[in-house]
Amino acid sequence: MATTTYDASICMMTRIFEMIGGKWKPIILYLIQHDINRFGALQRSMPRISKKVLTEQLRELEQDQLLVRHIVVAHPPQIIEYHLTSTGVSLRQLLDDMVRWGTT
Repeated sequence: MATTTYDASICMMTRIFEMIGGKWKPIILYLIQHDINRFGALQRSMPRISKKVLTEQLRELEQDQLLVRHIVVAHPPQIIEYHLTSTGVSLRQLLDDMVRWGTT
């Protein structure tokens, strides 16, 4: 009988959870997809997250090309908004389904 070995380093589920897993990333993605896309608004929506952790999570989501950071050139202070990329938008149904599943 042949034995199949499992290699977590090449597993697609491992990669997905690296990208969107954790305590804050799904919440951040969900909020941004529902137009809560400024740093301050995100932090107010998640009062237990620190500025440092929120910044780190946003940078990781940006590095994974799920978010894009957009600087609105206006009068000071600068306005920074986060928007989902097409890859991030493709997660919309999954995130909405997770919320529906969690509420039932």
